[in-house]
Amino acid sequence: MITPYKDSDEPKVDQIRKMFNRIAPKYDRLNRIISLGLDRSWRRRALHLLAPYQPKEVLDVATGTGDLAIELVQTIPSITHVTGIDISEEMMRIGGEKVRMLGLDRKIDFLRQDSTATDFTEATFDAATIGFGIRNFSDIPAAARELHRILRPSGVLIIVELSEPTNPILHLGYKLYAGHIVPLIGRLMTEDKDAYSYLPQSIKAVPQREQMVEILKEAGFREAFYESIFPGSCTIYVGINAAPIPFPTEDIAE
Repeated sequence: MITPYKDSDEPKVDQIRKMFNRIAPKYDRLNRIISLGLDRSWRRRALHLLAPYQPKEVLDVATGTGDLAIELVQTIPSITHVTGIDISEEMMRIGGEKVRMLGLDRKIDFLRQDSTATDFTEATFDAATIGFGIRNFSDIPAAARELHRILRPSGVLIIVELSEPTNPILHLGYKLYAGHIVPLIGRLMTEDKDAYSYLPQSIKAVPQREQMVEILKEAGFREAFYESIFPGSCTIYVGINAAPIPFPTEDIAE
């Protein structure tokens, strides 16, 4: 199992919580820099895939500082409320400040929850989202089963996650950038030298494409599929219980 702090005996979930509490103040800025600003368009594509299902109650898992939770309520008119869950109190504290500044505190709230064993009752949510967080889970199949449990029979799960390009030439460029440049930027901008060395390792270790789809199907989702975004460094996964709706071909306008 890939963990942020190789010399620590703490369970992965505790190491992840500690890491994100440490880097929380600079997390948003680093995301913009490291993704070359593409994280916004990746989230936008995920929202466009979710919108046709017209969810009302949405769970945003590994919500972090709340970027995806905020974009959900700002972008999809049918959404009445988003519950963001995470294990990092500091990330959610920053997310809460952003939500209050935007006047969205009646539509978004944050709770500390473990994605593999939440205290939500069965069939609570119309949809669930995970933005760039599933690679940090200690037990992805258990989290998928839990999310299937708390989604309604018509529920939809959307996962946005970093991935490795499959094209050999693009993969070489990715390895150079993710393996050397990203850790350097992380060391220069944060006090946690391990956090951004862990990032490319966690991407390499997470189940990708067909493997993730199989996990979702085994968790109980009736349909599961993925869309890889050029150059292959981001993949969106969809797990649905409802009848599938064809993928939209155009993104939401900025």
